[in-house]
Amino acid sequence: MKIILVGSNHAGTSFIRTLKTVIPDAEITAYERNTNTSFLGCGIAVWVAGEFDEPGGLFYSSPESLKNDYGVNLKVNHEVISIDKEKKEVTVLNLEDGSKFTDTYDKLVFAGGSWPIEPRVKGIEFKNVVLAKTYEHAKHLIEYANDPKIRDVAIVGAGYIGIELAEAFHIKGKRVTVYDIKSHIINRYFDDNFTSVLERKMASEGVKLALGQEVVEFKSQNNKDVSSIVTDKGEYKTDLAVICIGFRPRTEAMTELMKTTNGAIIVDKFQRSVSNSDVYAVGDACALKHSVTENNRNVTFATNAVKSGLVAALHIAGLNIPFPGVVGTNALNAFGCHYTSTGLTREVARANGFEDAESVTWTDMDRPEFMKSSEKVECSIVYSPKTLRILGAQIGSWGESVHTETIYMFALAIQQGLTIPELALTDVFFLPHFNKPFNFFLVPMLKALGLNYKR
Repeated sequence: MKIILVGSNHAGTSFIRTLKTVIPDAEITAYERNTNTSFLGCGIAVWVAGEFDEPGGLFYSSPESLKNDYGVNLKVNHEVISIDKEKKEVTVLNLEDGSKFTDTYDKLVFAGGSWPIEPRVKGIEFKNVVLAKTYEHAKHLIEYANDPKIRDVAIVGAGYIGIELAEAFHIKGKRVTVYDIKSHIINRYFDDNFTSVLERKMASEGVKLALGQEVVEFKSQNNKDVSSIVTDKGEYKTDLAVICIGFRPRTEAMTELMKTTNGAIIVDKFQRSVSNSDVYAVGDACALKHSVTENNRNVTFATNAVKSGLVAALHIAGLNIPFPGVVGTNALNAFGCHYTSTGLTREVARANGFEDAESVTWTDMDRPEFMKSSEKVECSIVYSPKTLRILGAQIGSWGESVHTETIYMFALAIQQGLTIPELALTDVFFLPHFNKPFNFFLVPMLKALGLNYKR
């Protein structure tokens, strides 16, 4: 059986490693449009901030490793531009010399990834209006961060990448303004009690927030370099604009397949296209079933990419381990805030059929008062009062003790459809070095059950 793999970043690399581990003589030909594989884009902001100098650690695999260690016929700088699913044939463009050729397959695994969404506004083509996704993008951002002529930086988009880059450029001494059409930052993942704290911290450090504003134009004084950014509420000077408003699947070549409205390929629990059982889609290119809303959603996190590649490889190898569903577990570390969330926020839950969704929040110190040190931690749980089903959770801490991994418990509970009583009575430990008997994990669930104990 001949397998063609389109793309070899997180999902593609995971697919190769898994299938070649289970079936060492599996025949895989992989086409990758870039010159590298497995680039950890989540490390771009850390690199820009100057926390390390050499970017080698941002790659956990390489074309040479996939070729030599796993025996894959990998061709970098090659892009699959069309796919004939009747003939089981792909047309490939050699990006080095411009030549084209065709190749055939028995099974096709599409890991084409995603690309930053670029607003359709005047001036988007100006120099210094840049994206943040690839290794090449990262190298340009490093140059801008170290360029003394770049003083004012506009971050367009107040999601995770935007906030992380805002901190990175702030660390490099730039004057940073974050623009977003929404009224709160990171609003897809956190409710106001968390976002407002981070907004205040950013403001206290001198980072400006231009929220509730839509970017409508970029201007240039020399018709080359961006000089200002125009929103529906004003015009602001800038030397650099970084576009971070989200990602869109790169699935243009995958015609005649069922997709979501943003172009993600809808797959079954084994990563097969629901339209064609000989075609698999993994990573950012696919839409996975959401465990809460039960519809297919395009959730562009590296963790989901890796697992979807694994599931597809195991299925091709005859090991039917289904993808259990996605809940969007994520984390952010910026401006002294250590945040993590999973599932739905209260606002998102209410907009997705859970009209009665409520949330309960508990803020406390993480360890008993008799310990020499303890730090504040906050936990919010989103749930249905009728069924007590857990729909989402958010955790924040602000000191040296970071409690983000506690979210794993909530992620598993949401994925399995557990209720608050079921999770609240889970057998967990108490040790004063780490927590309290009535701790930030347990107490908000007790509050949701009406048990409001006196402190």
